[in-house]
Amino acid sequence: MTAPSLATGPAQPRAGRRILIVAPEAPSPPMGGFSLRVHHLAGELARRHQVTLLTYGTPDDGHDWSGLGRTLAAVHSVPPPPTLRLGPSGTRSTAARRAHQLASVCSRGSFHLGSLRSRAMQQTLDRLVDDPGFDLIQVESSQMMWVDLPGPTPVVLDEHNVEFALLERVAGVERSPLRRWYGRLEAGKARGEERRCWERVDGCVVTSAADEAIIQRERPGSVTGVVPNGVDTEHFRPAAGETPEGSGMVFVGRMDYRPNVDAVEWFVRTVLPLVRAAEPTAVLTVVGGGGVPPALRRLSGPGLVMTGLVDDVRPFVHRAAMVVVPLRAGGGTRLKLLEALAMAKPVVSTSVGAEGVDVIAGEHLLTADSPEPMADQILRVMAERGLGPRLGLAGRSLVLDRYSWSASARRLEEFHDRIAASAERGWSPGRRMRASPPARPVHSAGAS
Repeated sequence: MTAPSLATGPAQPRAGRRILIVAPEAPSPPMGGFSLRVHHLAGELARRHQVTLLTYGTPDDGHDWSGLGRTLAAVHSVPPPPTLRLGPSGTRSTAARRAHQLASVCSRGSFHLGSLRSRAMQQTLDRLVDDPGFDLIQVESSQMMWVDLPGPTPVVLDEHNVEFALLERVAGVERSPLRRWYGRLEAGKARGEERRCWERVDGCVVTSAADEAIIQRERPGSVTGVVPNGVDTEHFRPAAGETPEGSGMVFVGRMDYRPNVDAVEWFVRTVLPLVRAAEPTAVLTVVGGGGVPPALRRLSGPGLVMTGLVDDVRPFVHRAAMVVVPLRAGGGTRLKLLEALAMAKPVVSTSVGAEGVDVIAGEHLLTADSPEPMADQILRVMAERGLGPRLGLAGRSLVLDRYSWSASARRLEEFHDRIAASAERGWSPGRRMRASPPARPVHSAGAS
């Protein structure tokens, strides 16, 4: 059975466009980069438009449904499929994910773009589109593009990452031969699936010019636009009177996201020992939910602190001498980087970790892509008295100038205007055929 609307916004209707956002997870409170983007852009759009959210969730899952209802015109939720359900520890069910991943090996479709299917979600979408109807539908990520997109309503896809490219990168840095094989299998399937996603929509927004170039290479002529991630510069700001710990480093990110796990594992194995050989008091603090992966549990020891989920990451960032972003795989724009820059913290990052943000190495942050140079850059920040403050000041200035959520929302609205104008002229690049039969059974609301 489809769950009822969980929250309804103000009685007075907002002017502007009627927008339906279809997302795999509720964006409030934002728990990671994906939900942060949806949270802020939906909130900004709701200032000028009637925004309705359709997502997975239940009333007791920890999301701020009442807060969403105060911001948006309406919020509708259906029970999540098994791959999104939370276990007793508050993390997603590993057993359900592994079972579906195993099934996907023998399927034509990928796990990544097929694991969120739900009959209840499709039924609710059909009902919402039929009555009262919307001027535009925005689907959050290709993972939700399994849905049938009924009627002539223009559809925009927000590609938080180009998923097949992300999967290829993750597979390329995997140490396990089995993980590497599976990742490349997934990437190959996802590549064709994402191309078909782009054919079915009227336009696609991405977070970086690099991701836009991938789409144009894979499907020339696609209608695309860049809507960069932003940062709340009032929330993430320098601490007054805070004295950072001279040898403390911090990494912020969920530990149920494979690129983050790889980044921390690589750093702890290869970089941290070099830093601690020169500075024995150096400690890396990893801040983020998602549990402690087995690979990191085996690496626990002096110099590594895992906090798990915290209410507020800012005190941990304030106390650290620097933020490290040792990502070797990923896509889009790194919100963790923007937040660190907004807080005027010196950052040492890989080049992958800095992608999608208009930073200049040596001016806004320091970069290195192998263990010895990265350790050297970290030790520089610890030793050179004026280096950290100089980098921090330049980084915050950059963010204030270019990376506000309000500016990103304006770019998204301009893209929506472009798509709506094309639809009014009767020209629609999206061939939204009814979705093909699912590669695996569709989950009912009560599936386990």
